[in-house]
Formats: sequence, structure tokens, C-alpha cells
Amino acid sequence: MSSLWVFGYGSLVWRPGFDYTESKIGYISGFSRRFWQGSDVHRGTTEKLGRVVTLTENEKEDTWGRAFRMNDEQVSRAYLDNREASEGGYATRITKFIPLDPKEEPFAVLVYIALPSNPLYLGPTSITKIAKDIAECSGTCGPNVEYLAKLAAFMRLNVPHVWDEHLFTLESLVKMYLLERNSNELLNYFEAAVIEDKDMTLEYWSKANKFENDTEPVSPNVVQTMHFADLVPSRSLRCVKK
Repeated sequence: MSSLWVFGYGSLVWRPGFDYTESKIGYISGFSRRFWQGSDVHRGTTEKLGRVVTLTENEKEDTWGRAFRMNDEQVSRAYLDNREASEGGYATRITKFIPLDPKEEPFAVLVYIALPSNPLYLGPTSITKIAKDIAECSGTCGPNVEYLAKLAAFMRLNVPHVWDEHLFTLESLVKMYLLERNSNELLNYFEAAVIEDKDMTLEYWSKANKFENDTEPVSPNVVQTMHFADLVPSRSLRCVKK
């Protein structure tokens, strides 16, 4: 069995695409997740780049996601290198992963990060510009809106006590943009993501109920009876690490 773990903070959290023996929810420190990486195939086109997430160093922030223990390290690394770093301009880092369950010990994970040298790197810009790009772009894997919706649903269902400022602000802005344009088909991706990702939380739910957090986690058993807006956490609810 491979001892190498990889940390997913974007599409890997819902679609790893490789065989793994176990996975855990948790976070890495010292990085911010930002929609600063362009996508010219999966969530956009060469004419209109979509936006996906990468990491930027920030010692004051944590990034929550999902760590996977690879089943076959050689095969999984080859797949990830092609999926995550095929354009070049990516770095791999080994960093510490802190599991959601405080009884579990931290361990090392591999993480892929798009660098400014990446040919599709878009970098920082106004949050409204990023929201507009996401709302308007689509690629071979579907609308860019779906990517945002799935990532927000993952966070809300697995770590509802955590407020991701960048992610949830974009979620609100994109929904407002789509509402103004009566884009109901795209708005449906937000509601669908909550239901679709529900099953992924079941293995963590029994543990989550035991945690002493500032807020009660949202049970996946009741998600389908709630409106999407009911799941949006207050801005005052932030993660307290220690």
C-alpha cells in the first residue's frame, strides 16, 4: 500500500480520478485558495478562459480540502501530473495536513500549485471580474458555474463551521449575476451540487457530530428538505483552529 497522500482543494475533492485506499477531510496552513488559474479546456476555451483554483502563499490562512492515500503511487502520480500539471508552470510541495478529526495526527501530503509562470495563470484581479468570468464560461467538463457550485457545496457540507471568504463571496456574486440575467439553468447547478455531494459526507458525519465546534454541522440526512439559501453560513461563523 502506498504511503503517499495527495491533497485536493479543487476538483479533486469530488472527482479524484485515481484509485485511493482512504480519504480524509482537513486543511493545510499557509495557503489561500484563489480562482486565479485559467482553464482553456475543462471549464473554458482558448477564446474565453474559465477559472479554476490554485494556491497562493498566505501564512494567515488555511485551505480546507480532502486528502487521498494513493493506491498505486506510480500510476496515480502519472495521472495527476498529466491532469494537474500538463501545461507546465506547476510546483509540487510536501506540506502538513491537519485532519478534521482532532484525535487524528497530522501527516504529510503532496499538493499541486499553479505558479505565475504557468501559461494559463491569470493572477489576482477584481472579485467582480472573476465572478463574471465564472458565470460566462464553459468547457468540456461543463459550465464554470458547476465547478464553483461543487466546491462551495463540498465546503458547506463537510466543514460548515468554516467561512471561505473568497469562495463564498464569489458564490454570492455569481448567483446575483445569473439572477439578473434570468439564467435559471445555470442557477440550478448550485442547488444540484448540494444534493449530489450529500452522499460524500456520510462517512464523515458520525465523526462530525462528536466535534465541539461553534456551530452544528448540517446533517446530510436533512439537506434535501432544506432550501439552498438555508445552508449559507453567517459571515460571523469562522473556523477556530485551536
